[in-house]
Amino acid sequence: MLDCDEVTPLTPQGVAGLPSYVPSGKAQEVLVRGGILSQKETPQDLLRRVVDTVFSVEPRFGTPLETIEQLQQEFATYMVDGYCMLGTPILTNAGRYNTALSSCAIVPIDLQEPHIDTEEVIRSYYRQNMGSGFDLTRSTKPVLLLHWIDNLSAKETATGTYDRYIGNMGLLHISHPAVLEFIRAKRQSNMAYFNISVNVTEEFMHKAKSSEAFSLSNGSTVNAYDLLQQMAENAWYNGDPGLVFLDRMNKDNPVLKMGQYLSTPPCAEMGLEEGETCHFGSLNLHRFVRGNGASATIDFDKLKRVTHLLTRVLDNAIEYSIPRYPTRVSADIAKMKRRIGIGVCGLADVLLAYDFPYDSQKARNLARDVISFINYTSKRSSVELAELRGSCTAMNFSSLNEYLGGNFLEEKYARHATRTVSSDEWVQLAATIRERGLRNISTTALPPTGRTSLLLDTTSSIEPFLNIVDNKGYVHHSIQDFLEKRIQGDKALVEDMCWEAAHTGSFQHIESLPDCVRDRLKTAKEIAPEAQVSMVAEVAGLFGVVDESASKTVNLPHEATVDDVRKVFLLAHDLGLKNISVYRDKTKAGQPL
Repeated sequence: MLDCDEVTPLTPQGVAGLPSYVPSGKAQEVLVRGGILSQKETPQDLLRRVVDTVFSVEPRFGTPLETIEQLQQEFATYMVDGYCMLGTPILTNAGRYNTALSSCAIVPIDLQEPHIDTEEVIRSYYRQNMGSGFDLTRSTKPVLLLHWIDNLSAKETATGTYDRYIGNMGLLHISHPAVLEFIRAKRQSNMAYFNISVNVTEEFMHKAKSSEAFSLSNGSTVNAYDLLQQMAENAWYNGDPGLVFLDRMNKDNPVLKMGQYLSTPPCAEMGLEEGETCHFGSLNLHRFVRGNGASATIDFDKLKRVTHLLTRVLDNAIEYSIPRYPTRVSADIAKMKRRIGIGVCGLADVLLAYDFPYDSQKARNLARDVISFINYTSKRSSVELAELRGSCTAMNFSSLNEYLGGNFLEEKYARHATRTVSSDEWVQLAATIRERGLRNISTTALPPTGRTSLLLDTTSSIEPFLNIVDNKGYVHHSIQDFLEKRIQGDKALVEDMCWEAAHTGSFQHIESLPDCVRDRLKTAKEIAPEAQVSMVAEVAGLFGVVDESASKTVNLPHEATVDDVRKVFLLAHDLGLKNISVYRDKTKAGQPL
């Protein structure tokens, strides 16, 4: 991908006085190796071009220059201070390439069989550094298409012109006649550029539990339990396929009558219709913690301010992107919905600061309260943007819009209030939206935040610690801080414990640590799958507190069995998740730390 002319800054030198951006060594490595920085840039250059770009649309809404400069300064400070970060496609593209700033898309193509025209459309989305999703159900040969697109991804990667790893999601409906071949596809062939998932229905899951016959779309039948067992066996082998409950995602689609979700991004954090895209930004929850242990609190005033501005910045990113999408259909859907995805990272660090075990109800309650507050705040911010800029066009059709023609917020959130947002507040917000409009049809999701969390030097999304050490082999600093506070006055002992844990991969065998301390230091492989699924259910299940879903891979120890995987799938269904995948340790060469 070739650099294009940079966006013209608002002033000849950009905005003076942006804070100094000096990333950590880990963050610097991500910026360089991930292609987020160009070869000619410093981190400060990156900060300036991104901030200039995302605020370059403000004048068209009549924002005074002085206000723009203040907002730029404020948002840049939040990023530099580690409170939030924009999605890496925005960081990579903004002011560097003349492209949209979206993180993901469902590529709008008639995916029946390989075709040169289809290939060019797919390539046009890859060139914009978007993760891509595909619905393969309409094809009679979905596995052939998997191989074809995977080969295309490999060829494009080999050109060396891409900054971001090409990632795809291939989704197939459970009733497809080729579903068994699809389930086995990645076991029989290494498709490095695909995650694959099966779109399963309530009917199928209920029949799988009772080992009943399930009808495929061609009229043949299979034993539903055996088919689920095949999914579990292949997922046990190498992590694919995952399960996606697309009907559940569509149940939470406020404009379902305008277009159904067809597939998901590569990590399944939301449903999207054909051609639809999303812009992501993340809040580092750990940065908002004040104090520790019994005195730990969340600075909700600060969280409100950062969420409010992040909502505006992501709406700006949509405005900037609309004339730059590869196809007209993506531009039209972006205008109609203006979907953004504010996510979070750093939850595991927060729980450590609070002295809560990840697998406790206290931890789930805290996560639910904080994320509910972010969701509510972002929607209030979207209402204010609608007053300033106008609602998204989906709000013009009351008969097709559950915000206006139904009781969307009341049903989804007011019935399941949290300690931070009451039922009355949700009901009042719903009434306000009907009166004053809404700029963004949805505002929150929980993507995996892999590189984002590294840039912010925190843990990913709502996951537990995936490992106790970083990529350099050092115990995470938040773990060291926690131990130093719990074992006061003996820094040498803490260092010895960290050295031993770094070499064994666990604190669970250090007998000198009390059980209550070891409980707080469990990694994902040491936390029961039930607890991992329960955390996702609390914040992103059927009664969750985000609009969309959460990217979730249950990490299992190498000793886990196929039955363990099947039980995870069944539990995810029972607890109301919208998607689930598993990964058994050491089943892929070169797995991420």
